[in-house]
Amino acid sequence: MDRIGEYLVRRLIGEGGMGKVYEAEERLSKRRVALKVLRPELTRHEDGRRLFLNEMQILAHLEHPNLVRSLASMETDGQLVMVLEYLHGRTLRQELTRRGALSWQEALEHVARIAEALTVAHEQEPSIVHRDLKPENVMLTVAEGDAEDAAPVGLKVMDFGIAKVLEGMHGTNTQSIGTLQYMSPEQIDARTIDARSDLYALGLMFYEMLSGEPPFSSASPRELLNLQCTAPAPPLDEEVRRGLPRGVEDVLFAMLEKKPEDRPSSAREVAERLGLFRAAGGAPATSGRARASRTADEPRVSAPPPTPRMASAPERGADTKPSSGAGGGAEGRASSEGSRDGARREDESPRARPRTDTIALVEANAARAREVPTWLALVAIVALSLVAGMTTYLVRLRTAAETPAAATASADARSRATIGPDDTTGTKR
Repeated sequence: MDRIGEYLVRRLIGEGGMGKVYEAEERLSKRRVALKVLRPELTRHEDGRRLFLNEMQILAHLEHPNLVRSLASMETDGQLVMVLEYLHGRTLRQELTRRGALSWQEALEHVARIAEALTVAHEQEPSIVHRDLKPENVMLTVAEGDAEDAAPVGLKVMDFGIAKVLEGMHGTNTQSIGTLQYMSPEQIDARTIDARSDLYALGLMFYEMLSGEPPFSSASPRELLNLQCTAPAPPLDEEVRRGLPRGVEDVLFAMLEKKPEDRPSSAREVAERLGLFRAAGGAPATSGRARASRTADEPRVSAPPPTPRMASAPERGADTKPSSGAGGGAEGRASSEGSRDGARREDESPRARPRTDTIALVEANAARAREVPTWLALVAIVALSLVAGMTTYLVRLRTAAETPAAATASADARSRATIGPDDTTGTKR
């Protein structure tokens, strides 16, 4: 059996652009782990080696239920190795390949959990940006003993820090490292990136989970990059939008804005906005075993009360996905606007069916919270009536007390008026 350091290699799990992943067992503890052996060219760069070890030390202290745990890192026999917790399940890419589009509730739950993981990483000092977020780097975990295609009980984001190591090898913090299909415009243009770049990639994944395919695709890498940088994200199909709460759609397209400043300000904001819909029943149903396997150590991001719903994103291109150039244009925007306005007019029609989506449930709960109980209204009316009655009584009482004095003063005035200065009545001196 092959060995890598103190680990016995059981089998090759997978191989990708970053390196190979093995299932292994720690020799002394018998603990099952995953070993990610990075590409050999990384070991030939002193800066790359140093940055790898530094980055892995940071990730070793990054703890969250939705982040794969980094147990150790090492350099052995000329190889750079990451020792990770072993995950039983399948990648989000495998899930999308097997099923195609997911329900909006299930997609929202996945995105919310990823946003929670990003929140923890982004809020580190200094901030840790993934830089290569994609379905291949998200694992849907299943209960131990279940088949790999069983209902997932958890989600883990993997490969934090790898893209940064590759960027360090190129001697810049703006090098375009990542998968073309999920790169942000600022990555493609080699501009300085921050946490909002991960939000763009998350928006692309969210769109793909809802529609079954990414918003931008092309056989030509050059054309794909052009679409990512210039084309507005095409609107979702009407079949997808029919059951999708408008607020969720707003968050989705806000993440897909080309300018970082037009996207949500942070992963925490995304988690908070989507949390409103999870609280209203947006989380997908899971099997009994999945529910039993979910533990209390999977908290959601603590957040203040939800902020007002995000304003709708600008009109988003034509009804069909762009196939070349910048896509969209005036005709596409007009078509999209007409489609959305028509749908909203139908919603606002008097004959429209009562809304039963998540927004309606949330608004109904808020309306009920604002209603004044009947008994409280009656008490207020009685109290106001008593105050008015007492006020009237006091005014009348004061008026009655002042009436005799007023009458005496009036009589004296009349008496003085009958005796003028020239009156001869009286005793002469």
